[in-house]
Amino acid sequence: MLTNSRTDVMYFTGRQVHIKRDDLLHADFSGNKARKFYHFLINDFPGVSHIVGSGSAQANSLYSLSVLAKIKGWKLDYYVSHIADYLKQQLSLSSGIRSNYSQAIKNGANVIEIDWSSNRYHACHHLDDAINVLKQDCLRKSNFQETLFIPEGGRCEYAKTGIYILGKEIVNWAISQGINKLSIFLPSGTGTTALYLQEYFVTQAQKTTLDIQVLTCSTVGGDSYLISQFNELSSNSQLHPQIISDGNKYHFGKLYLSLFQLWQQVLDSSGIEFDLLYDPIGLNVLKHAIESGELKDREILYIHQGGLLGNATMLPRYLRKQALTKNDSVKINR
Repeated sequence: MLTNSRTDVMYFTGRQVHIKRDDLLHADFSGNKARKFYHFLINDFPGVSHIVGSGSAQANSLYSLSVLAKIKGWKLDYYVSHIADYLKQQLSLSSGIRSNYSQAIKNGANVIEIDWSSNRYHACHHLDDAINVLKQDCLRKSNFQETLFIPEGGRCEYAKTGIYILGKEIVNWAISQGINKLSIFLPSGTGTTALYLQEYFVTQAQKTTLDIQVLTCSTVGGDSYLISQFNELSSNSQLHPQIISDGNKYHFGKLYLSLFQLWQQVLDSSGIEFDLLYDPIGLNVLKHAIESGELKDREILYIHQGGLLGNATMLPRYLRKQALTKNDSVKINR
């Protein structure tokens, strides 16, 4: 269950790129969230009746946690900095849009906007700070043992369980294909998947003669933020994946038409639909790395990020922006 996703091939920027199809793991658990939450799915947590998560209201983790809570019979409180009006509008019966947010609500998730004006959060600057306040509140209550806090994006040591399985799958696949030099690439939010994959290859796969490197890029907050996330999970820099860049700093959830056009080109040429939050940035950075010759003489494995349910929110936004841009261009040409 939730293992052994297949590997497909697509041709990208003149190169053959292998695609680890983690988007096909399961209808409700896919991509990196399936790997990171695997530990919670397969293990028992006696006494736990309530989980607390946090992140973006359109994040894949919100939906995956809502499914996990539903399966386990747990209550889910998911804290966010803000819920955009267009997400709230999706809850109307007439919209019919299946997004991470709408489906999580349908599964019983309690999505809570932080009230930043409250004295309770007066010293908080980020969502993580607010969650720490909530943890302290919970510690003072007698039912603390019933509550399980899952860090944003599954950034915790428990994520190793599923990610190590992913690492073993990749090793077995590479051996079966006769691949000796392999560059694994995936875009990062918190960097949890990339870091634990690198850790697996350094510490667990030493018996093989494979030359495997894990490459990643930042999609949230820039490279310095990503390095800080790595350091929270492991202070050993030898276990950190290599961060590569196309020279741009991206803002999470912001619309970039050039990335959308690349996403469309890949969909048309390969028939593979990628996520619209993380994968377009990842594909652009990979394109830059290929064109610069960084990956010469190495096979490339791209790990699909899953989370296609989120495209129900992102795609209409991109199409509106694309239409507005075309209209503005026509006005200027006139």
